[in-house]
Amino acid sequence: MRKELIFLTSLLLISLLGCGCNNTKEQHIYIIATNDIHASIDSMPKLATIVEECSERGEVIVVDSGDRVSGNAYVDDAEEPGVPIIELMNDIGYSVATLGNHEFDKGSEVLDRMISSASFPIVCANITATNGATTPPPYTILEVCGVEFGFVGVVDTDSNGRPLGGERAYTNYTFSPDIETAYEVCAKVSQECDMTILLSHMGLNRDKQLATLAPKCAWIAGGHSHDLVNENLNSVHISQNNKNLRYVTVADVTVKGQEIIDIKYEQINTADISPNEAMQRRVAEIKSLDPGLNEVVAQAIESATKEGVSNFTIAALANYPYEDGFKPEITLYHYGGIRLDGFNKGDIKRVEILNNDPFMSYIYLGEMTPAQLRDFILRKYNSGTPEKPDKESHYAYFRSDMPYTIIVGEDGDATDVVFNLEERPYRIAMCNYIAENYIDSNIVAKQLQPTDISVREAMLHYISSFKESGFTPDNKCYQQEEKAK
Repeated sequence: MRKELIFLTSLLLISLLGCGCNNTKEQHIYIIATNDIHASIDSMPKLATIVEECSERGEVIVVDSGDRVSGNAYVDDAEEPGVPIIELMNDIGYSVATLGNHEFDKGSEVLDRMISSASFPIVCANITATNGATTPPPYTILEVCGVEFGFVGVVDTDSNGRPLGGERAYTNYTFSPDIETAYEVCAKVSQECDMTILLSHMGLNRDKQLATLAPKCAWIAGGHSHDLVNENLNSVHISQNNKNLRYVTVADVTVKGQEIIDIKYEQINTADISPNEAMQRRVAEIKSLDPGLNEVVAQAIESATKEGVSNFTIAALANYPYEDGFKPEITLYHYGGIRLDGFNKGDIKRVEILNNDPFMSYIYLGEMTPAQLRDFILRKYNSGTPEKPDKESHYAYFRSDMPYTIIVGEDGDATDVVFNLEERPYRIAMCNYIAENYIDSNIVAKQLQPTDISVREAMLHYISSFKESGFTPDNKCYQQEEKAK
């Protein structure tokens, strides 16, 4: 099995070194871009097929725009977290990648291990590490068929000057502004190469903002917002491939006499691709390393929708046996943090529970008043605009065991949040992502306290109570929207 993969990788490395290039006739260089893989190792065999087929037609460069981890316990809970996906990327023959916000989820030591395990450079122009952590180079230049390709990396800083995620994750790192840094570094690199590509983990809206500034790059290969786009804006090509390797973008760069004469971009739906058998066996090998992940922890009496998984997660936080007998009256979770689309009827495996929270979230406890609850729900709903909302606004993003109704005005913004609560403080449980990103820091400092209890621990504790009786999901949504009268 390993011999087959080494053979495939060797073919790709030969291509990347430019062997077989003939400068007297037209040559094709295929740049294959991925983003937001989120540890979807079951999709890697299809990517391997795409890479192999492109390598048969020309030279190949494979690039990634961040968030390779956080989505699959086979990767995230490995003995060396994150390393299994890096090893698969090494096998496939990746050429360069940048950092996404989730690369930081488990701190600098884990990130450093992933960087050192990669046989390809990881670049990021707007990050500086401290306390001995690794600072990636801002860019790299690869020469293929006499043509120099410059790859610049950038990660989002749209969350109080740092990437999205829990504050603890970014200990040992500082960041410069994403758009400004990308613009400046692309300008520099464009003077050193023939084609500049930005590997962006800023999200589509910020990629478009950058494109309107006419940056010195031909292509923004984007990620972060999980959009599906393959278009030109202000003479800059922008692509993004949703997530989990559902799509990849391939740039067919035609070269003659060490000059680029044409570039065509194609977005490929991997559902139409047959998997590479050698890579399938490699994935199975990774899954076999921890058989405990396949342990059946409960039976689902009926199928659960994503709402059912959301309510399960909320109930897990609400029913955990906290110290001093703390019993939450209201529990909150963010809908974007619910990573499973549902449970099938029948066996629920431990790996599914862990995959529902790949971010190692932990729990905050404390008290909040109805006015404080109303305020942060309104602010998040109204972020962005109705025409161009951010990906977490203009719907009931915060799920809860507290039913509430968002009143929406004629302009599409929320005007009020209605719930049946007395005017007094309520005992609250929530995940750290809400506390650290959406609630006023003064309220957090005075009224909420972080615990060492992980959301995963709470979910596993809760699901174990259904080991004998079976779990019946609640698929109802308790948060509604209503037009103002």
